[in-house]
Amino acid sequence: MENKKELFQALRELGVDVDKTVSRFMDNAELYYTFLRRFPDEDRVTPIKDAAAAGDAEKLLETAHKLKGVAANLGMAELSEAADRIVKKARNGTIDGTGEDIRRVEELNSAICGTIKDKLGT
Repeated sequence: MENKKELFQALRELGVDVDKTVSRFMDNAELYYTFLRRFPDEDRVTPIKDAAAAGDAEKLLETAHKLKGVAANLGMAELSEAADRIVKKARNGTIDGTGEDIRRVEELNSAICGTIKDKLGT
């Protein structure tokens, strides 16, 4: 129980809208906590970086869109918005101008995953 409270508070400090998201989870904080615990288990950033490095706008769109949705569903608005900037550029068939957005996605994702792992002691 204490880990959950500490995690929620740490995520709030990173700008994650924990309270609104718990509300969307029908006030089931335990379910939200379960999804948060699983968030760091999947590397969603490397596929984005690999697609950009390969110049594959279609794959970049797919991978960034996936992160955008997962982050939005978990109340990680800033991460979702950064991924959305990549999606919009990739939707135009280009990887041009995505470098800074990818760096921001990586930075935000790293901070969130690091916080989750730290608070869970993993």
